[in-house]
Amino acid sequence: MTDIMQLFEQARDGTLPQGFDGWDLTPYGARGLTVAHVAAINGHLSPDFDQWELANDRGSTVAHRAAQYGHLPPDFDRWELANARGWTVAHDAARWGNLPPDFDQWELSDKNGVTVARVAALNASQEAMK
Repeated sequence: MTDIMQLFEQARDGTLPQGFDGWDLTPYGARGLTVAHVAAINGHLSPDFDQWELANDRGSTVAHRAAQYGHLPPDFDRWELANARGWTVAHDAARWGNLPPDFDQWELSDKNGVTVARVAALNASQEAMK
């Protein structure tokens, strides 16, 4: 196993070494997926993590993946980070039902004018129909 693949496994399992700082490492062929993306998806970013803008080849930031999987820290404040389509971290959190109760940036919109409020409303409608 290559060293980078071992780091990916450690990011997935939450066993990265204390003080790890290679969050931007990406193995060949991973479409820009970084160690930080894997840690975010699995809820294993360090408490002092601050590289939320690291993006994969599709423009999806570490914050987008943490939002999708419900792993943003309680004091997260980078809701405006956007991917190439203008979809913000708040849009992802709304889509997956992971906005915090005190969220108040409902007017954030993507390049097509779709607001976080609309995404949250659509998500709530879909959940109600289940």
